[in-house]
Amino acid sequence: MSCTHTVVLGAYLLGSLDPPERADFELHVPGCATCRREMVRLAPLPGLLGQVRLEDLELPFDDPAPEPALWPLPPLPEPEPAAPRRRVRWSLLVGAAALVLVVLGAVLLVPPLLRDDAPAGVTWQAANSSSGAAASIDLVAKSWGTELWMTMRDMPEGARCALIVHDRAGRTEIGGWWGTDHPDDERIPGSTSFRVEEIERLDVVVDKQVLVSVRP
Repeated sequence: MSCTHTVVLGAYLLGSLDPPERADFELHVPGCATCRREMVRLAPLPGLLGQVRLEDLELPFDDPAPEPALWPLPPLPEPEPAAPRRRVRWSLLVGAAALVLVVLGAVLLVPPLLRDDAPAGVTWQAANSSSGAAASIDLVAKSWGTELWMTMRDMPEGARCALIVHDRAGRTEIGGWWGTDHPDDERIPGSTSFRVEEIERLDVVVDKQVLVSVRP
């Protein structure tokens, strides 16, 4: 017949039990024949362990030599010294200055065609009492022809307009298309390959009807 308390008997004999566990085991032993027999059998164990010397535990052979793969690795090479920070800072300053020059050049050299405040060369104006429409057109001379900026007033709502450019030789070009749903003070861009001095008149047309004809 076995007893579950026998598993702690060795720890009891070696004095390794906590005080509560030791007291509980000592209360159990008087009523358990199995534990008493095991205690008698293992009683010499603490004395035998006390007679063991450290020399008796040494191994009778030397440690084996390590495998080649476990030998110490050669030391890593020393890292190269970092470049002076002053040189890096100087490069950053040069790059920033170049970027500022590029942005400044783009602002100064942007084509006037992309600006709303493009300077006007000459301004032609006209009004038609029959249609009620009025137009003011700035003509700016360019190397490729003429840039046009139109301001229209009292135009029919929801209409699609075209600017017909006539030159003094009898040729015509379409200078632009736009819708009339815009404020009266909005400037509408247009262009023609005719030079300013070649233009004879500018007609604002809706549905093949001339609403206003602008001349110098």
